[in-house]
Amino acid sequence: MRFTTRILLAATLTTVLTACGSTLSGAPLPGETDISTLDVGSYPTEPLNAHDDDPVPPFYKMYEVAAMRLADFVINSGEIDPAMKYGKRARSVSAGVMPWALGDDGVMSPIAKTHKLLYGFESSGASRDTSVNTLGGWPSKRDDNELTASTMVFQFPTAEQAAAAAQEFHDADLAAQEDRNQPVDLPDYPAAKSHWRPDSPFLRTLLPHGPYVIAFLLSVESPDQQALVTLAQTAYAKQIEALDKTTPLSDKEVMTLPWDPDHLAMRTLNPEELTSPDGSGFYLVTGRHGILHYSGDPLPSDRGYIAEQLTKMDAQQVALSWGSIGIRTPDAATARRAVTEQLFPWQVEADADAAPNLPDSACVENRSLAAPKRFSCILAYNEYVGIVSGNQLLDAQQRAAAQYALFANTR
Repeated sequence: MRFTTRILLAATLTTVLTACGSTLSGAPLPGETDISTLDVGSYPTEPLNAHDDDPVPPFYKMYEVAAMRLADFVINSGEIDPAMKYGKRARSVSAGVMPWALGDDGVMSPIAKTHKLLYGFESSGASRDTSVNTLGGWPSKRDDNELTASTMVFQFPTAEQAAAAAQEFHDADLAAQEDRNQPVDLPDYPAAKSHWRPDSPFLRTLLPHGPYVIAFLLSVESPDQQALVTLAQTAYAKQIEALDKTTPLSDKEVMTLPWDPDHLAMRTLNPEELTSPDGSGFYLVTGRHGILHYSGDPLPSDRGYIAEQLTKMDAQQVALSWGSIGIRTPDAATARRAVTEQLFPWQVEADADAAPNLPDSACVENRSLAAPKRFSCILAYNEYVGIVSGNQLLDAQQRAAAQYALFANTR
C-alpha cells in the first residue's frame, strides 16, 4: 500500500511540475535534435521562467507594456504618405520623459504629470534615411529630406484631462517660439491645435480624441502651409481610424496588463537574461504592424523591406530581445519556409556555413551596413522562427544553437 501511494504521489508531483513549469528537458522528442550535442557557447538555453514564475515587471515599468500594446494601433509615417518609407525609430513614452517632437521636454513633462499621463508611444519616419533635429528649439532637417513625420499618441485617465493637456501643450509650445510662429486651422479638425513658422517647412499639431491626445510633427519639402494642412488632415484621419480599433485603459488596467502572455519573449534568446520590458526596442513583444515602428533602430531603416519579409512568413507576433528576434508564424511549414527562403528583415550578401548539427537553419553574411552585425542565422522550430546575429560566424552559430535549445526547452 505504501509503495502504491508513493507511486501515485510521484506521478501527481510530476504532472504538477510539468503543468506549472515551462521547461522540458531530457531526451528529445522523436525526430528532434538532441540539444546536448549542440555548441551553444556560454549562451542560456532555458527560459527565464524555467525554475520560477513568469517575471513580473515593476509597477514603474508597466507603461512600457501598455505602450507595446498601443504600438499596433499607431500609424507609421508610410501610412501617412508612402514616400516616407524609412523608419527613424520609436519609443514608449512616460510623463517623466516626453518626446522632443512634441516640444521642449522640460516644459511638456510637468504638463503631462499634472494631467496624469498614463503612457504613450512615439514613432518617426521620413522619405530619406536621415533624422529630424528636434532639440533646442524649432525643428530642422536636411534639405533633401522632403517629407518627415513623428506620430505621437498619449493616453490620459479621462477625456477632460486629455483636452486640458492638449491645450496646455499647445499654448506652452507656441509661447516658447518667441512670436515667430503662427496658429494654423485644420478645416476637417476644428478642435486641432496647430502652429507653424512661415519660413520653415514644419507643422506641429495636437488633437484630443476621447482620453487620448494625438500629436504630429510634420514637414514637407518647403514652407507650404496648405501642403502641411493636407498632410496633417490625412494623418489624423488614418490615426483616428486605427485608434478606434482598440480600447483605452484605466490606470488599474495599465498596472495589471499581462507581459508576454504567449511567452514569445521567453522563447527568444536573451544573452544577459534581462527581464524588464523596454519599449525603445531592446526587449519587447508586439504584432506585425507594431514591430514596423522599430525600423531605423534596432531594425534596419527600410520599413518596406521589413514589412515584405514579415508578410511572406505571415508573422503573427514578433519579439525583440537584446539583439535577437523571435517570430511566431501560423504553423511549422511556414516557419521552415522562412528558413529556406532566408526571410531576414535586412539585405544579405552571401551564404555562410550553417551551425553544425542544427536542423532547419541557415546562416548568411549580411550586406555591409544593412544589419547591426556581420553574420546572421535563421532557424525554425515548430511554428517559431529565430533570428540571431554576431560579428563572428562562430558566435552567430552558437547563438542559433542556443536559440534552438531555448525553443526546445520552452514547449
